[in-house]
Amino acid sequence: LLVSLSFGQNIKLYLSLIEEGKIEGVKENLPELISKYPNNPSVLYLKALLIQDGNSAIKLYKDLLKKYPNSKYAPNSAMKIGEYFYARGLYTQAATLLKNIPIKYPRYADIQRVTNLMVNSFNAIGEADSARYYALIINSMFPNVDTGIDILSDNNKPLKQVFDFNRKRPDLGPYVVQIGAFGSEQNAKRLKLQASQLGHDVSINKVDSNGKRLYAVRVN
Repeated sequence: LLVSLSFGQNIKLYLSLIEEGKIEGVKENLPELISKYPNNPSVLYLKALLIQDGNSAIKLYKDLLKKYPNSKYAPNSAMKIGEYFYARGLYTQAATLLKNIPIKYPRYADIQRVTNLMVNSFNAIGEADSARYYALIINSMFPNVDTGIDILSDNNKPLKQVFDFNRKRPDLGPYVVQIGAFGSEQNAKRLKLQASQLGHDVSINKVDSNGKRLYAVRVN
């Protein structure tokens, strides 16, 4: 049966078999696939899935992302790497990778899982501001995704305005709009850069609130 199918159909069948845990038949056919299609991302992805050693598999996923960044297997490969980092407790690396998946691969099938791991990773390294920042971005792109963060609270609500800047803003006269307040100056600078790229005059002001120094991002 496998021989009679087209290459694309074979790949789909192999992936289905792997999901069902029936990997022996796929392993038997993999050497022939590698021989016939050594530079095909589908084959590289299959090979990575079948490798039991985590480090070796991650190298293949990274290789796939580097050589075939636009492949349909790129999102899954990025997620596999993120899951590996998370499982190993490498939360900084996990957060750095996972935060970009929804933006770079908006059609990825499981944005909810990406979000869960990303938020957990940021929280694990004490970066609650970053978790909230990227959760807002994800929520603006995927309203049905549960970020686990109350983005409508009084503390966070102004942040959401930055993602509506492409809409016409009413004349606010001499007043300014605060679009975010962060404990981290780095996060404030990120938001300032994003808003500035949309053509707005943005400033960062130091604000002391309840004994804590905050960096307020404001549109003038």
